[in-house]
Amino acid sequence: MRVAAFVPGQAMSTTFATCSDDTSLHFDPDKLTARQVRDDVASKSLVGLLQVAQMGLGGPADHVMLYETFAIDPWPERLEVYSGFFTRMGANPIPPEHRHLHPVEDFYNSIAVALPDTDSITLYMTSGSNSILHNDPAAYAISQNVNSKVHFAAHAPRFGIPVPDTLVTTKGQLDNAENAAFMTKHNGQIIVKTLGLGGARNVTSVSNLTEVADYVTEFDDNMAVILQRRLDMSEYSELTADLTITDTDISISNVRKLIFSEGIWAGNYIGPDVVVSPEHEAQLLRVGAYARAQGYVAPEGLNCGIDFFISKNGRGAENKEELLVTEINCRWTGGLYTTEMLRQVGATQESCVAFIDLVIARKFDAYLAFVDRHLFGASSQSFSIIPLGCSPSPQQIEGDEHFYAWQIIAGDFNAFKQARQVELGDDVLMLAEKIDMDEVSRS
Repeated sequence: MRVAAFVPGQAMSTTFATCSDDTSLHFDPDKLTARQVRDDVASKSLVGLLQVAQMGLGGPADHVMLYETFAIDPWPERLEVYSGFFTRMGANPIPPEHRHLHPVEDFYNSIAVALPDTDSITLYMTSGSNSILHNDPAAYAISQNVNSKVHFAAHAPRFGIPVPDTLVTTKGQLDNAENAAFMTKHNGQIIVKTLGLGGARNVTSVSNLTEVADYVTEFDDNMAVILQRRLDMSEYSELTADLTITDTDISISNVRKLIFSEGIWAGNYIGPDVVVSPEHEAQLLRVGAYARAQGYVAPEGLNCGIDFFISKNGRGAENKEELLVTEINCRWTGGLYTTEMLRQVGATQESCVAFIDLVIARKFDAYLAFVDRHLFGASSQSFSIIPLGCSPSPQQIEGDEHFYAWQIIAGDFNAFKQARQVELGDDVLMLAEKIDMDEVSRS
């Protein structure tokens, strides 16, 4: 079976096999620090959302691998609810007989002995944890390169990719004059990055080298540490985009605006008004050229996510809006899920907010009933809901079990917030209350 990434519109039948692969990209899973272990557990909890969403993104000829915890009541019934949602919205989801359950802690080994007969298997990313499926050391090495912040920092300028001022050092060399001078140059406004999990779990703000040392205290002295100028969010807007990279073309498949609340990521804004200029598009396409030059390419296309900032006002001698790329992710991205679902259900011209939130256990069925009443294509309100996924991994908050839910709100987000409060009350999608659409429009 061929290992190939899922891209919108591909013709191959596909087995979707997704778990938490970031950790084993650069590290031995048996030698993780305590923080890395915690981050890996948290990442695995979120993967259930992706697996359910893949039910909707796939089709009748495809198969999807799910955590075996989805077999515990009431989750089998909830999977049927989501499958019904996808069908009613106009998708043609993966049928029940093509869903397969596997243990969380031995996910890929279990899959390897029971692979369905499809044209390809698609992975979240090529990594060490799923080597039993891809069995390709060369592809693994390419994935390590193109998903390395260190490699990108060293090679991006050669490809004409604009990035914030960046310095690469190691934990053992933190206390030197060059690093101190870099801190002084940027008035202590610094982002520190390390290799590891995505989702900002290896990124933090610091103001001095002591804080950097504290952040990397668990690691060996040879651990790579990236210091980067922190951009002032009052002067920049943060966006993210996906590229599709084939052997003949590099194209932008979607662009999203990031939503923040009190400095913390809260969701993505997607809509026909979220676009980039031709000049900025050309700069983003250089990222694809960089990735393809490292060997990250396939005939049907591979996905590459880009995190970037655009200045709100003109800069430099030409007084133009400045674009700066801060990170790339050569793998599936959350944006690929959301924008592909919007395409499948015919909502590409809608203004949408996509976000992940928590639902208290005792209200999860009420949440699903709320989605049912406001489902995209059937709602008579000024907003509608496009459900993406749920996770069966419980999250303990103040003694109560909660579960993750992932959804897109199309239309009037403020009207959704009002309906959520009236119909569901507290403990359900409370993050929505922190999303200020007026602020989003100004950013």
